[in-house]
This record gives sequence, C-alpha cells and structure tokens, in this order.
Amino acid sequence: MEFCDWILERAEKVLAKFPLCDACLGRLYAKLGLGLSNAERGRSIKTLISMRLHALYSRGEVSRDYFENIALNAGSAVASTYTRLFNTSLKPRECFLCRNSITQQLFEKIAVEAIRELEKHSVSSFLVGVKLTGETRDRELQVLLECGINYTESIKREIKREVGKIIRDKSPFKPDFANPEALVTISFNNDFTSYRVEVEVKPILLYGRYWKLARRISQVPWLTSSGVKKYPLSVQEYVEKIFRELLGASRAIIHAAGREDVDARMLGSGRPLVVEVKSPARRRVDLEEIRKHLETWRADPVVLSIEGAASRKTITALKELSKRTSKVYRVCVYSLLGDIDESDLLKLEEVFKNVSIHQKTPLRVLRRKKEERERVRRVYAVKTFKISSTLFEALIHCDGGLYVKELVHGDQGRTIPSFSSTLNKVLIPVELDVLYVERQFDPHGISRREIYF
Repeated sequence: MEFCDWILERAEKVLAKFPLCDACLGRLYAKLGLGLSNAERGRSIKTLISMRLHALYSRGEVSRDYFENIALNAGSAVASTYTRLFNTSLKPRECFLCRNSITQQLFEKIAVEAIRELEKHSVSSFLVGVKLTGETRDRELQVLLECGINYTESIKREIKREVGKIIRDKSPFKPDFANPEALVTISFNNDFTSYRVEVEVKPILLYGRYWKLARRISQVPWLTSSGVKKYPLSVQEYVEKIFRELLGASRAIIHAAGREDVDARMLGSGRPLVVEVKSPARRRVDLEEIRKHLETWRADPVVLSIEGAASRKTITALKELSKRTSKVYRVCVYSLLGDIDESDLLKLEEVFKNVSIHQKTPLRVLRRKKEERERVRRVYAVKTFKISSTLFEALIHCDGGLYVKELVHGDQGRTIPSFSSTLNKVLIPVELDVLYVERQFDPHGISRREIYF
C-alpha cells in the first residue's frame, strides 16, 4: 500500500467513528510535513478524502450512508461535496476531542491574556504549561487507540507550542525551556469552552548564612494545636520581612543545614541556608544591593548574610551534608548536687575524645513525634572551662544531629555515655550556643572543607 493511501485509509477509519475538526485530525499526523499547522494538515487530508469518496461512490464501491457518516464527522471539507452530490444539506457533528474550540483565534486570545499577566511581573523569559481534565485525556486516548498512528502529538503540546509562539512574537518575553523565570499555566474545562490563565513566577534562590543572637527564636513559625504562635519571632519570618521589603516578594521560605533548638543561639560561623524568594516583584537586583539592604537590619536579633545565587541542587546538598558534617557547640553546665573540680573536667575531655554516642529519641521529642529510634553520633573532642564550683563551660565538637542537651544530662539513661553518667552527677545544661557549622562544599561548585579543632 502506498504511503499516501495508508494515510487516507487511517484518517477515514478514524472519521468513520469520531467527528474531528481540522486541527484534531491533523494532529494525528503532526510529525509529517514541515511548516504546516495541524489545521492545515487536517484540512488537506479531508479534501483528499472528499475526492476519494466521490470517486468510490461514483463507482458504487461505497454507500451513500457511509459517505454521509464521514461527511458528518469530517465537516465542511467533505460535507460540501456530499451536499453538491445529493443536493442535501448537512449539519456536521461537533468535534469529539475539542468541541470545535481549538482554533487560532483561541490561541490568540489566550496569548493576549498571558502577556497581560506576565507584564505584572519583572520577568524576561517564560514557559507555557497546559492542564487538561481526565475526561479530555480519556477522549484523546480513545482516538489514538483507534488510529494506531506513530506520527501524532498531544493536544497539550500543540496548545503550548502555538500559544508560546504568539507570546514570543507579540511581546518582549522570550521562551526558555531550561530555566524560565515564569510559568504560564492554562487550565481547561472538559470541552474547552472555558479556561484559566495563571502565571507562576519562578522563585529566586539565594545562598547565605544566618546568625541567631537571642534565645526563644524558632527557625520557622511554631504553631500550637490551636493555631497560636508559640514564639513571637522566627528566622523565616525575619527573612521574609527583609525580602518583602527589598523585592516585593509574596513570601520567603528558608532551607537550612539543620536547625538549633529554640533556646539556643546560632553564633560563630552562622548556619548555611538557602532563601527561596517567592513571586518577587523585582528580579533585577545585584548582590551588592542585597548586602547594603541587609546592613540596615544588623541591630536585629537575627542577622542574615547572602553570598550569591543558589539552585535546587544547593538545597539538596545542604540537607544531605547537614547529616554528615560536624558542629561545635558551647554549653554552660550546672551541677545540681555536687561540686565540680578540675579532675572531673579532665575526665570529660579524656572520655569524650573520638567516642560514639548512642541516643534514643529524647523524651522531649517523643512528646511530639511519638516515634522511638536510636541514632549513633560521634563526639570528636570536648574542651572545658571551670566557671565556679558548680558551673562549667564545655565546647563540644561533634557530628551534626547529636542531641547536645541529652549528652549532658543523659535523658534518664537514654543517651550513653553522657556527661552525667561519666561523672555520676546530676548535670543540667543551662545555656546552649552553636558556634560552628561545618561547610564541606561551595554553593558554586568549589569543594572546600573547614576544620575547627
């Protein structure tokens, strides 16, 4: 069978079962021919089918009923021939796939709305996405299974391409398939009679560090079961306030390399984080302007430093590395029932030198998570300093994820060994500060490793 005959046979088979508009028929052959729209393909194929049916009917090889059914499903390209041949007018059926809605006029209308929405944001590049209902996808699958053709494209692909071309040609916005600044999403109902255009601006990702200079500040907003904030300030709320003011952002969230307790300060090196600035009204801002703006917030209990741009890979790396990198803590410890002497402090430094610590989920955490686990973390070194007969300070270099408070008081034997079990004393951590968070990578790809002790 000749290739052209094969195309016509398949198209006729589909039209015998489904009414299809020019675009929806042409889409079945979208990968054949260059420089043609799907509507042009479909119209051309229907014209050839009309000529073929005329010839076959004239030779008595097809019935009038068959001719009429194809004409009703194919529309004017075939119906006009049928009308002239039989002097009978027909009202073609509505397209099974798009209800005769997929037209160039629709693409133009959607593109104009998308441009209007894009102009509300400080973006230069875009990508178009399309959402269809499950019912629409089922109808498309029925047609594809019937035709069995390998040259098709989806309705989604056609809409994305055609609308994207119009936006490109009628606006300063350029398509970017790898890293668009905005995503234009077009959502249709079942029969394409209504749609919604939404523009989602890609967030700006910035790498930096934060310092928490006061206690009782959570990393993210901490809400009670009744929806009330447990602590008046969080690092995330502070960061969000900065970027609302600087970039007109709708929201900002933080992705940090671990977290410290609410009552612990984050000092020294600061904690690495990525700030995700959502829907910024401004995108064109250089690093120096951000740094100058941050200087105006230096008197606050949370200090933020931005070092440069980040990516989703940076966030993943931060989360993974936070489990493996080391930290340095300063803890002030009070002895409840007995004095502390220099021999006690020396013993702590000797015992907790490159030692593995076995910790069950702390009792204070079990109240929230209700899940018992045991983790093993390493303490590399402990340095101590006596303040009074009942008070001393310890610097602890350890793995990330170690529960430092429990390392001190033992958590009723759930942390082994602990300072309390080693000295056989009741020890209470009074103050806790994070002095150092190791960074094993550069966010821009330069490998690095910092050593504390």
